[in-house]
Amino acid sequence: MRRLIWPVLFLLLMLVQGAASAFYTGWLAFDLPLLALYAFAMLRGERQGSLAGFGVGFVQDAMTVGVFGYHMLSRISIGFLVGLMKEKVVKDNATFHMLLIALCSCGIRFTYWWLELIRSGGRWGIFWDYLWASVGFIVGNMLLVAPMVNIVKRIYQWIKEEDISY
Repeated sequence: MRRLIWPVLFLLLMLVQGAASAFYTGWLAFDLPLLALYAFAMLRGERQGSLAGFGVGFVQDAMTVGVFGYHMLSRISIGFLVGLMKEKVVKDNATFHMLLIALCSCGIRFTYWWLELIRSGGRWGIFWDYLWASVGFIVGNMLLVAPMVNIVKRIYQWIKEEDISY
């Protein structure tokens, strides 16, 4: 029964993300579902990370305007690649998490910039504004990854107490 907390957590984070984007219009940005997906995939592995990435990406694509399928593909990729590192990294190193989420965020923003460049008909003038917004996105994700990893890790331990097969 405790396993149902994961979909609830991801939906709650999407609601908080939507509310934050409506009320906060500053330079610093973040993606809470991406951070939770990162921590979840780090704990559960590539298969569960990919499945969670598909669910999170599908809901994000349904809730946003833009290229449908982009969030799905990017979140599945992040879930799979981070899940592959499950047994190969020290999960308690906050600096590692900050650097890895910065790399993931940079890849996501760079890929989306190319899609926006194609959609805008080759308007290269959007580059500097987009680059500045991307720096805020990367820094915001780096600041919030350590608390999100701790929250997801505590939820994981709470579920593991009840279900020995988990």
